Formats: sequence, C-alpha cells, structure tokens
Amino acid sequence: MKVIFTVPFTGKRTETGFKGQDWYDWRYEIFKDYTLKSLEAQTDKDFFLWLTFRPEEKDNPTTKKIKEAVDKLGIDYKMTFHGINFVDDMQPKRNEDLEERYSKMIKEIPHFEGEIYEVMLDSDDMLCKEYVETIKKKKPKERGACHMRDGYIYSNIQDRLAQWTTPNSNQNYMIVFPNDVYYNAKKRLKYLKGLESHEQVPILFNSTELLGGMFCSIVHGQNMSTEWGHQFMKEEIYDEVVKKNVLNYFGIY
Repeated sequence: MKVIFTVPFTGKRTETGFKGQDWYDWRYEIFKDYTLKSLEAQTDKDFFLWLTFRPEEKDNPTTKKIKEAVDKLGIDYKMTFHGINFVDDMQPKRNEDLEERYSKMIKEIPHFEGEIYEVMLDSDDMLCKEYVETIKKKKPKERGACHMRDGYIYSNIQDRLAQWTTPNSNQNYMIVFPNDVYYNAKKRLKYLKGLESHEQVPILFNSTELLGGMFCSIVHGQNMSTEWGHQFMKEEIYDEVVKKNVLNYFGIY
C-alpha cells in the first residue's frame, strides 16, 4: 500500500489552465503556509506527494519556489509537467488527450508496490494530522474510496474559522487503485467510470465517509467556489482557544 497525494497546481478549470502570474505567486504562498504545513504535520509521514503543472510552468521562478519549499521538508515527491491527471469537468476539450498525457506522467512516478491510495488535495486545502494514519487503517476493498462531508473553512485574510458541510463529498477524497490499474492510463480511465467531480465519489465507488473535522479549506480571496458565507458554511467558531486548537490539528500554530 502507498498513499499518494495528488496536488494540481495549474492546468485545470480555466481555458488556459493558468490564472496569471499574480495568482500563481499567491497560490504558492497559500500552499506553503497551509497545505504544505498540514502534510508536514502528518503523524504518519510514509506518503508520496505528486504535484502537477502545465508544461509552461516548468521554468517559472515560482515553480522553483514551490520545489524549494517542499525540499526543505524532506518529503518524497515528484513534479510533473503534463497537466492534471484527472478529468476536468469545466473544460471537456482538455480531457481529449488525458490518456496520452497520463501515460507520459505516470512513467515519471516511482512504481510502488501494492494498492495505491490516491488522495486528491487542492493546493489551498488542509488535511488533519491523522489523515494518512486514518486512511491506512481502511482495509482495501473492491472499488474502495473514502470521502468527507463535514469539515472547516478558514479565512486567512480575516482570521475567521467556521464549520463546513457538503451534501455528498468535498474535493479531498481518496480512491483505492489496484496497482496494475494505477500505472496504466487506459485501465485507470476505465476504472474511474467517467468520474468528473468529487460529488460523484460516493455514487461511483464503494466509499466510506470519514469522521467530521478532518479537512479545512482556505478562503483567501481568489477561490473558484469556496467563499465565506457560502450556503455550505455552518456555525462560525468565535472561541479563540477552540479556534487555535482546531488550526493546530491541521499543523497551523
């Protein structure tokens, strides 16, 4: 078994897959200060980090900064420059060469033994310290997966924390892949059965819902969909001690 975090930086959602250099610089800061810290804080550090980019970002100075930030933590990782490794529900044309692109990028990823527990993690999200430890306790099952509905959102601009509940599954889900399926583009796409969005995970897979409070999305002013005051936002947490303890659970001190 190997846990692989897939973090898509660029190459998704918009027509070009890139929202500009200012956005890229800002996203690097969010990733460094929040997402990366939550990975650094994992109680079980036996995992692999896969960062995906467009080819155009290979020589971008900010990409070098991302690499340097990850290098400092000693995390086992790889950066690939063939675009994202999953279906883009916002840009259907981008999916036309997904099999070809995945065939290229997967050759650059180490061949781990056993089942692959692939976790989708956006570059502005956090997972709790015990996330890796928790999913590793889930025994592999046919078309297995794990999803979450209840967690938190944190506005780093306003320093405000609130509870968050999605109807089906939030964007940070895990899918269990048989080894031969994960390392074969054609088999992988067939296995995913047309998965286009995180909401479909509990429908298309034999998925287990994890306990609440294991994810936290950052509201930083440049989000595509996660906004303060969104209908999925629930109770705000005003108690400063409770807020500090929750953020500590995600590696933010």
